[in-house]
Amino acid sequence: MNNQPFVDIVFIINPLRKLPNQIRQFLSAMNKNIILENSQVWYTNYANHAFELALKACNEQYGLIVAIGGDGTFNEIVNGMITSKNAKTVLALIPNGTGNDFCRGQNIKFTIQKFTRALEKQSLRTIDIGMITNETHKKYFLNIADIGFGGCTVQLLKKQRDIGLKGGLSYALAIFRTFFNFKKPVVKIIVDDSHLYTGDLMMLAVCNGDTFGNGLVIHPGAKPDDGLLSLTLLGKVTLWDYVSNIFRLKKGLHIRHPNISYFTAKKIKLVVLNGEAFIETDGESAFEGDVEMTILPNKLTLLNY
Repeated sequence: MNNQPFVDIVFIINPLRKLPNQIRQFLSAMNKNIILENSQVWYTNYANHAFELALKACNEQYGLIVAIGGDGTFNEIVNGMITSKNAKTVLALIPNGTGNDFCRGQNIKFTIQKFTRALEKQSLRTIDIGMITNETHKKYFLNIADIGFGGCTVQLLKKQRDIGLKGGLSYALAIFRTFFNFKKPVVKIIVDDSHLYTGDLMMLAVCNGDTFGNGLVIHPGAKPDDGLLSLTLLGKVTLWDYVSNIFRLKKGLHIRHPNISYFTAKKIKLVVLNGEAFIETDGESAFEGDVEMTILPNKLTLLNY
């Protein structure tokens, strides 16, 4: 709990999605200094712009970043904040995307009353962040890193977005296309320096939160403040095995299958033995190939509302 009021607040907004009435009313009141003073609004204009703006805000010692967008916007902002190494800046999330999966899993639902009450009370929460690295790059994730089927889906989704196809329909189409394009890679997975699995990989979901894919609870019980990554491994399973369990995932239930298992770990290493293993983080394309993933405990402070 912080008893000092926030000063120098910046809103980072993805303008590509229409703002709901509640958010527009909030921004209008803020502009009139009814709710917040000493605040600015910055809009993103291109890919990775949210990263740049968050990095700028942290480097300039802003006390609070209010992110308005979807999981991809949040991912960019988190990466910018952690890259800045300024741990004092607090992040507030206002979901306004297609899936809103991290906020959905954490029951973050924006109302003006709830949000302003949290600001007044300085209600804060510290959470962990996942880190994924390969030989040349490093990236952080707020929610889930997904290797295999989901990574392939996001590759196709990005291509569709590049030609102007967006929204929930585009996501559904990308999943449908993945059924005809995806081929399971053969991988070796090492967890906390012990061998876990070698074989065909349908999907490995490395979870800080519990929900991805527009409302699928891929790891029931995963928590972003327990100092652990939660793993859901789908090995030698068919696409039908996955699809036939969608309703269980929607309900937040574990999948009962001999080749689907659940683990927790602090460090994961994945080595690709054959084929291609595409990786997405928070719904955005990341890497391809061999990677390591670790948990960074208590890395980010959120406004808790």
